[in-house]
Amino acid sequence: MAGPPDIQDLARLDGRYDAQAFGFVGEGLRHAARLFGKDVPGCAERHLTATQLVEGVLDLAAERFGMLSELVLRSWGVSRSEDVGSITFLFIEHGIFSKQASDRVEDFASGPAFGPELAQRARQRIESRIIASVPGRAREG
Repeated sequence: MAGPPDIQDLARLDGRYDAQAFGFVGEGLRHAARLFGKDVPGCAERHLTATQLVEGVLDLAAERFGMLSELVLRSWGVSRSEDVGSITFLFIEHGIFSKQASDRVEDFASGPAFGPELAQRARQRIESRIIASVPGRAREG
């Protein structure tokens, strides 16, 4: 039998999320691994928690889409941390991601409200770029 289903097939089978949401959650996992230092060769603890995975998705969205982050994610069907959890567990069920015995989809229920969180992150990124672009101005905290 062939390997795990591709993202298009998985999105079609599930029906809740656009295929781009699946790809983005996968990228968010890799981004979170970098953020939390779990992508280093020989790293003993490579497991990401639900909170870390959501953090990676939010950070990557703000970085990539700025003030349009919420709109882009919502257009793919992703508007809350539970959606990240659902996609993650679909990846687990199809052998694309792995999990520890203690991992549960319910672990994703306590994430932040995406709209306000994404807007805040995008504003912070814009402000830091503006500060960094002012000649002679030292970066602030």
